[in-house]
Amino acid sequence: MLIHLVRKDFLIVKKYVLLMLAVCVFIPPFMMWRIDDATYVGSMSFILAAIFSVFMLLQYVSLKENQYAKASTLLCATPYPRKLLVLSKYVFGLLIYGACCLIFWTETLLFPVLGGFHIELSAVMFLVVALFLGIYLPVQYKLGYETTKFAFFIIIMASPFIVPQLLKMQVGANWYPLIALSPSILSVGAILIGVIVLAVSAGISVKVYCKADLS
Repeated sequence: MLIHLVRKDFLIVKKYVLLMLAVCVFIPPFMMWRIDDATYVGSMSFILAAIFSVFMLLQYVSLKENQYAKASTLLCATPYPRKLLVLSKYVFGLLIYGACCLIFWTETLLFPVLGGFHIELSAVMFLVVALFLGIYLPVQYKLGYETTKFAFFIIIMASPFIVPQLLKMQVGANWYPLIALSPSILSVGAILIGVIVLAVSAGISVKVYCKADLS
């Protein structure tokens, strides 16, 4: 049943998939223009492309569900429990992230300045996406789409301009304790933390949505 719900979300956003692919392709050249230090171009391009794609497509699904609120009520009246309706959003977001990984890997072959695509980068970006989903979905289930859409939209749209400034600020930071760890330990740690964040977030979202009044 979970597969059917995820498929439903993809059918909702099918008209916007090509648009998001175009956005993913555009972000690396934009970041190469904005960031002088090539060390950060690849990672920042990947994180922005992933967050943009996940956020925009999830926003569109939420928009349609908000417009047709009775559809969610009818789904809950069928054998689909509310728990699966919530979990399908997390799976949907992770599948979009997987598509972003494939797109970025292709772009690294076309733009050498982006660097290589390796497991360490994908693990760290998985953690970033997990943190984003872990905050975004529970807040939206708690406060509703109309309340949260503008705040998150402003943050996402401002991120291409904020991230380069944050990079300049963190140059002087002492990252030696993390750098001293082996890449494999960092990767496993990032993935484990990401999984824990998603599990806790999903539990909170399920609890909130199960108590929501859909009438």
